[in-house]
Order: sequence, then C-alpha cells, then structure tokens
Amino acid sequence: MDFIASASAPAPGTDERLYFIFGTRHLVVNDGTVPCLTAEAAKQLPMGQQYFFGSYKGVPCYCAQLLGDDLPDRMQRLNLRAFFQQTDDTWREIAGYGRQILDLHLNFRYCGRCGTPTTPAAREHSRVCPACGLTAYPRISPAVIMAVTRGDDILLARGVRFPNKKMFSVLAGFVSPAETLEDCVRREVFEETRIRVEQVRYVRSQSWPFPDSLMIGFTARYASGDIRIDPDEILEANWFRYDDLPLIPDAHTLAGQLIRSFVRDRSAN
Repeated sequence: MDFIASASAPAPGTDERLYFIFGTRHLVVNDGTVPCLTAEAAKQLPMGQQYFFGSYKGVPCYCAQLLGDDLPDRMQRLNLRAFFQQTDDTWREIAGYGRQILDLHLNFRYCGRCGTPTTPAAREHSRVCPACGLTAYPRISPAVIMAVTRGDDILLARGVRFPNKKMFSVLAGFVSPAETLEDCVRREVFEETRIRVEQVRYVRSQSWPFPDSLMIGFTARYASGDIRIDPDEILEANWFRYDDLPLIPDAHTLAGQLIRSFVRDRSAN
C-alpha cells in the first residue's frame, strides 16, 4: 500500500514531509498539491501543533491546524471538497484520514468525563485522560445513504444543507442508537419524504470526512406512499427517470456512484 497509517512518528531529521494543513473547510495546497517540505522550511507556515499520522511511499505525513492566512508564494487555501473533486482515491484517503486525526486532537483536548486536559497516546491515534483514564478515539459517525427506485425512476432530493442548492442527490441520514442499518434506511426515507420502502440491500461504504461520517450505501425499492417532504431537511424531492436526471453528485462520491449504477442497470434493460 502507498499510504501506511501510524501514530509512531519517525526520528527527527531533515528529510521532506507532507504537510496536510487544514482550515475549517480548507486544505493548504502548493500549486494544487499537498506541500512537501523539510521541517525547517515548514516553520514559515502559519500552523498549530503538528501530528504525525502515517507515511506515503515512505514520506512522513503530518496534519496541523491553519492559524492564519499569510501563506508563502504559490500556496493557497483550497476548499476541501474541491480538493476531493480534483484528486484521486489515494489522496482523498490520506487527506480524509489526516482531517479526522486532526479533529481528534482539536476536539478532545479535555476529558469528556472529568474535564482534565488529555494527552496524545504514544502508539495509537487516541487521547488519554491522565486523571480518570478515559480514552478518546477519532469520532466516526455512521450514516446510511440509499438509492430508492421505482421502475425506471429514482427518488432524488435537494437538501437544506447541500453546498450546491441546485444539486439533487439520494437520501441519507445518521444512524440512531439501538437501530439497525436497514431500519435506519426505512426510517430516514419515511421521515424525509413519507415514502415507505422494501427490499433494502447493502451496496458498499465510503469514508466521508465532512466532518466524520462513514457513509453506508443501500438500494431500496418503493413500496407505497406519496412524496411529502420534511421542510427542515429537504427543499425539494421528486422521482426522476434514469435518462432525464438533474444535476447530481460527482462520480467519486458514494451518492454519485449509487445513481450512476441505477442508470447503467436501467440503460442495459
């Protein structure tokens, strides 16, 4: 594998490192790529504490928080979603992993049980409370995402929180405590559109670090009901024929893959 995750940092040296420096929604890039610098050269970058999280083809990878906008020439902030659109699976994996490791260190600096400042563990990506021993790991939030179909049609919606309000996508939602994934599919579809589904089938999953989701993809068949949207979650929902779709997510997203898979299946019939 090109990328090897690790929490055990290499010995200090003058060799170059990859620096994944994240703002709230951005990643610092150098001519569109992740900066590869020596530790000495990296001192000019406005970043907080650096955290080692693995290596790419033997090159150490560090993540850090962006603390200002005064960047060297040729460097700029790039929206993380835009970076995901323009790069490949390997760099999406590394950047997503680094983002979530950084979030661990930013969001769990204090113990959630007793409030004591935590410290990074030496051999794994976690933070430990020295007072009560509570260990915090990177947060992963499971969410289902489902292509609901009815013959030649697929159910698509525009979400309230979509960055692009013109885009339609499949429905999705977070898993509740004590809920199976299949029950979550049925519940989320019904809550958001009042449609009931059947034949819920798992397809595949995808890490989605915006900020910490694990998207778990399903297909489901229409069973009954008429569309009545939840206005707190959905701006618009409708059935779309496979050969007459609106603007949909990119192919690297699980949502885009579910929709395109449906189109291929119906086109082949």
